[in-house]
Amino acid sequence: MKKPFPLITLITVLVLEILSAGLWSSCRQNINSRQNDRLEQNIGNNTTGNGSSSNDNVSNKNSVLYTWPGEFEKQQSMWMQWPTENYNEGSRPVYPVMINIINAFTPYIKVNVISRSTDEIEQIKALLKSSGNPGTNVDYYVINHLSIWARDVGPVFVKDNRNRLSVVDFGFNNYSREADQEYINIESQVDKLTAQTLNLPVISTGLISEGGAIESNGRGTMMVPESVALTRNPNLTKQQIEDEYKRVLGVKKVIWLKKGLAEDDHITSGHINEFARFADPNTILLAQILPEDKLINKISQQSDQNLEENYNILQNSTDQDGKPFRIIRVPMPPTLYQEADNTSELPVRSYLNYAVTNGAVLMQTYWKPGLPDKLKNAEEQVRAILHNAYPGCDIIGIDAENVNLWGGGIHCITQHMPAT
Repeated sequence: MKKPFPLITLITVLVLEILSAGLWSSCRQNINSRQNDRLEQNIGNNTTGNGSSSNDNVSNKNSVLYTWPGEFEKQQSMWMQWPTENYNEGSRPVYPVMINIINAFTPYIKVNVISRSTDEIEQIKALLKSSGNPGTNVDYYVINHLSIWARDVGPVFVKDNRNRLSVVDFGFNNYSREADQEYINIESQVDKLTAQTLNLPVISTGLISEGGAIESNGRGTMMVPESVALTRNPNLTKQQIEDEYKRVLGVKKVIWLKKGLAEDDHITSGHINEFARFADPNTILLAQILPEDKLINKISQQSDQNLEENYNILQNSTDQDGKPFRIIRVPMPPTLYQEADNTSELPVRSYLNYAVTNGAVLMQTYWKPGLPDKLKNAEEQVRAILHNAYPGCDIIGIDAENVNLWGGGIHCITQHMPAT
C-alpha cells in the first residue's frame, strides 16, 4: 500500500440496524451505548500513563478489559499527518487531496492535523482558508513524522472497561521492506507521541502491525491477512500473533484471511483496508474483480484468486458469538487493470479504501470525463452499496489518485479516534 522510497529520500525527509446491541453508529442517531463481550486481557507492566510504555516484549500478566471499537461507531475526531516535501514534488502533489479530505470531514467531525512545525501549521491554515475552510473544526499538533500514513503509524485507540481510551503501540518496520533506520525510528514514535500529547496510557507490544492491516467489528472479532501478519513477525507463530492481538486489542476471535490485492503485495504484503471492511458488527464489504477484468493480466488473475479464496473463508466464518456474517461484494474499479501488462506494477486503487465518520463516508472516485461509462456506472453502484451499508450517511466522492500513486488511499491517511 505504500510506495517504496529510495533510501536517499527517506534520509532527507443493505445493512441491518443494530439497535438491539446498543450500537453508536457514526451515521445513525446516537443511542445509548453498551460495552459488552469484552475479553479479559493480560497486560501486566505493559501499560503506563502519560504516553509512556514500559517494555516492548510480548507478555501476559495481570488483567485489564479492552474493546477495540468499530470504525462505524461514533467518533470524536479524525487524525491526519501533513505530507512532507517529497509527497508534493512533481505534477501530482498530495497536499491538495489532503485539503479536499479535511474540507469534506469538517462539517461532520473535528480533524486533528499532525504537523512538523508551527510554521508549517500557518501554511496549512492559509491553504485551508484559500479553499474556503475557516478552520474552526481543525486542531493542530506538532509531532515529528515523515509519512502521510496515519492509519498505519498513528494511534490505534482501544477502550477499557471504564470507557477510557488507551493507545496500542504496535511496532513498525516499514512494511517489512528495506528502509533507513532513522525513517523507521521517526515513524515508530508517532503513536506514542500522540498518546503523550493526549495524556493517554500506552499499551506496549513487540508485535509488528499497521492499522491498515487489521479490521474490527467492534464486538470482539477482527480480520487480518496472513500475508501481512506472518511477514511482519517471522519469529512468531500464528498462534502467538493471534494471542497478542487478543491481549492488546481485547478481541475474542481472529479471522485469518490469506492474501490481499496482488497489486499491493510488493507494497504492504496485502493490507486489508483495500479489500475487506466491516460496515457494522455483522456485515462485511468484500472486493470483487469484475468478470471482464479477471483475465486481463497476471495481476488481475492473482487478485481475483486471492479475493475468492478470502470469500470462501468468510462464508465459513462466524463472529464472536458464532453467528455468520452478511457478505456484500463491492466491485473493483473496472478497466484499470488494462493499464499494466503481465510484468508491470499498478497503483493500488480500490473503492474499499474509504473513511467513515459521523454522518459521512468519503469514498475514492476515479471516473472523469473521457473515461469509459462502465467506470462511471461502477461508481454509481458502489455509492448505492455504501449508502445502504451506512444508512443516514452522506456519500462523498474524493479524487485521491495522487495518494493512490504513493500506494495508499483515503483510509490509509486517516485515523479515527473513538468517542468516549
